[in-house]
Amino acid sequence: MIRINLLPVRAAKKKESIRFQLTVAGLITFLIIALGVAFYWISSNEASALGEDISKGEEELSELKKKIGELSRIKEQKKVLESKLRVVKKLESARTGPVELFVKISELIPQNAWLSSLVDTGPVITLQGYAATEDDVSVFLRGLERHRELGRAELVVVKRPKQRIAGRDLFEFTIKLEK
Repeated sequence: MIRINLLPVRAAKKKESIRFQLTVAGLITFLIIALGVAFYWISSNEASALGEDISKGEEELSELKKKIGELSRIKEQKKVLESKLRVVKKLESARTGPVELFVKISELIPQNAWLSSLVDTGPVITLQGYAATEDDVSVFLRGLERHRELGRAELVVVKRPKQRIAGRDLFEFTIKLEK
């Protein structure tokens, strides 16, 4: 009987099967390692991109904080300027009062009379001056009495000074206006 030895074929098939399994295992291992490296690379790229986004966001946040600081400083300066403008407007409105008083008094004073002093102490305005005649003083006093917005006019004194003024005999007068 003829005998055929099949063992080497089986051994060869077994070796080939083991080689195939090792090749498949190696390919699977390589594929797993390649996928791991790719996942790591993608994750690190995303992490670095997110890190850059975070740093850009922090920079923008610091710039916005600076702008907010500047804006609050500008708002404070605006408040200060507005308060200064209110004070200026108040002063300008108060400034017109004496001007109007001077205008009214200059319209009422006769040609032969003039003021030497005007003192405004709030409720009382004291007018001192000189006139050529007593009639000029009375005309001035009547004019002041007609204008009630200046206050109540009261003649305090009219006298002739002991010495001549500008080579003329003049009358010195004092009038009070009470508001």
